[in-house]
Amino acid sequence: MKRTTLALLLAGAAVAAGYLTPGYSSLAWADDLQAAVDARRALMKEIGGEMKAIADALDAKSTDTASMEKHAELIEADAAKIPALFPTGSSADDLPGKTHAKAEIWQNFDDFKARAAALGTEAGKLADAAKSGDMTAVANQLDQTAHNGCSACHKQFRLPLQ
Repeated sequence: MKRTTLALLLAGAAVAAGYLTPGYSSLAWADDLQAAVDARRALMKEIGGEMKAIADALDAKSTDTASMEKHAELIEADAAKIPALFPTGSSADDLPGKTHAKAEIWQNFDDFKARAAALGTEAGKLADAAKSGDMTAVANQLDQTAHNGCSACHKQFRLPLQ
């Protein structure tokens, strides 16, 4: 198991366990919210790294489709983890300067979850394209994954990065 994935699982478990503990202090709650923000940032960086690895392989004219497929499968798995890393109270309004998550996420959480699922679906198609060995299909699906997965959610639910 990748160290980042293990850290994300442990952070998620700590956040979930803490929210269910009676008498939980507001200071501990804030610490756990920051832990959720840190975990989701790590997850997004991991997804970005997997996308970059595929793009770099395509740019290098690599034919290592097994590696591209593995990267795409990791994105697909990571996409399923996204909603759990956005607990209520972890928006930019709640934690100014610590996150770029718009409050709209929690106002439209079903849409947010659907967009995370769309990233997973697009990444699954990317894995299938890599498995086919058709490099043009991989390049096209990488673009679709970025557009319909990453960008679709970021445009709606993330404040501009500064």
